Amino acid sequence: MDSEKILQGSIKSASYNMILQVAFRVITFVLNGLVLHNVDKDVLGILNVRLMLLIMTILFVSREAFRRGCMSKTRDHNWPQVINLLWLTVPSVIICSVTFCYIWLHLLELPAERYIADYKFAVYMFGASCVIESFVEPVYVFSQAFQYVRWRIFVDCVMMFIRVGSLVVSVLYFPAYTIKTIAAGQFVISTVLVLLYWIYFHQEFKKKAKLVKNKDLYPDEPLLSLPFDSLFDFLPKKIQEQTFIGRDLAFLTWGFFKQGILKQVLTEGERYVMTVFSVLSFAEQGVYDVVNNLGSMAARFIFLPIEESSYFYFAQMLNRQIPIENQPRPEIDQVANVLFRLLRALCLLGAIVVVFGFSYSHLVLHLYGGTTLTEGSGPLLMRTHCLAVCLMAINGVTEAYVFAAMSPQQLDKYNGLMVILSCMFLFLSWILSRSVGSVGFILANCVNMILRIIHSLWFIKRQYKNLKIKPLNGLIPSVLECTSMVLAFVVTATSSWLIYPDSAILHVTIGAISGIVVVLAILYDEPELMHSIVVIVKKRMGKVD
Repeated sequence: MDSEKILQGSIKSASYNMILQVAFRVITFVLNGLVLHNVDKDVLGILNVRLMLLIMTILFVSREAFRRGCMSKTRDHNWPQVINLLWLTVPSVIICSVTFCYIWLHLLELPAERYIADYKFAVYMFGASCVIESFVEPVYVFSQAFQYVRWRIFVDCVMMFIRVGSLVVSVLYFPAYTIKTIAAGQFVISTVLVLLYWIYFHQEFKKKAKLVKNKDLYPDEPLLSLPFDSLFDFLPKKIQEQTFIGRDLAFLTWGFFKQGILKQVLTEGERYVMTVFSVLSFAEQGVYDVVNNLGSMAARFIFLPIEESSYFYFAQMLNRQIPIENQPRPEIDQVANVLFRLLRALCLLGAIVVVFGFSYSHLVLHLYGGTTLTEGSGPLLMRTHCLAVCLMAINGVTEAYVFAAMSPQQLDKYNGLMVILSCMFLFLSWILSRSVGSVGFILANCVNMILRIIHSLWFIKRQYKNLKIKPLNGLIPSVLECTSMVLAFVVTATSSWLIYPDSAILHVTIGAISGIVVVLAILYDEPELMHSIVVIVKKRMGKVD
């Protein structure tokens, strides 16, 4: 795969992922509103915090390092060695499932008596679903490496349909069995996922076998470039005159494993503090999770897909073993330009979230959950989330670049810093949550992201110190963009104090006008962005082939 194909594949993957994530989050948004009115708050805490934390912990700790390691520079891989390494995820997931399920059942605080039986059943089902899902890893990584983007989107849609269906049925018709129904649905999702991937590639290899017989007629057929010919190639095997697993790849995976544990603590730290120290009740955890998910929708359905696709792009384009100034200059220039554009776009998006989130948090919560969410710390929690979203946008892309550019030795050293950040974050979460409540979790998260951003910026600045192009300049908006943001903040904040809630419609109108002014200022100062929009509009109107 050449650099242009890699870039196009990454952009396509990010686009499809964003569309899917938008659809998924909108559906989840609606369903959470449904759940708020039909299910006890304790059930929300059990499902959305305790059980979701279990499955995320098992899967992240046991397989994320294998995925990241095997996705680096896939065009240079010895694929039989990669497959052998990926099959180690099965025992890894089994060990993690047994360990964490035991902790969740015997060492953590159990819910109320009426939910204990359902809770134990769900823990077993979630653990079993993780084990089943581990058998898809070789095929999944292969599909990602060779950019089966549309297939992944299709599978994700099927999973979303099953998940949504089980939730709707349980909430509307069997609310007393919601926990069991969701757990059984997760087991079905994992089983279907594995079957779909293996069956699909069985069909792909059958197509390839037919094409091979007439390969002169289809010289550019992508299937002919696949290194595998049958499903048996996805099974582990002894490789003649080579080690079972590539040493460099194993070392890189080990570095990602140690780093991944720490990153998981940083990412889900507040949930671990809630779970281990019981600083919030299950009901309080449920409300916090609803507000948290509502506040971080932009981060989940826009920033996360961009982060994942950015990491894939940077990992393919950069050679982590060679200093950047010694790598091919055209590729490095392209990487720097992509990083510049990503930082500029995400910085502006994050600023928009902060500017308008401050003045419209209360209105959004009131429309969504009524007084259940607006009473107490809900609006303050939402406003604090807006700041966190802005930091997430910048941190996601800068860390994606850093993790793709660091050598295995640098990754290993970085783990030491992550240990310090993890300890600091957990300590701050515990202290602040005890003093200011659930808002303390968000404040602690903001502090740790700021520190991680500072480290990433330092690493990137050092890499490009001997080159003319400076991608970090993408973090500095123009004077016009900054001015429009400040004016919009002042106007909407004044409206929220003087006009809202007496006239919510007028308040929304003022926000819409302010938003249009900000967007126009951005388009005026970002000619490339404006050009892209014009081209898209012309294509839709049929004026461009």
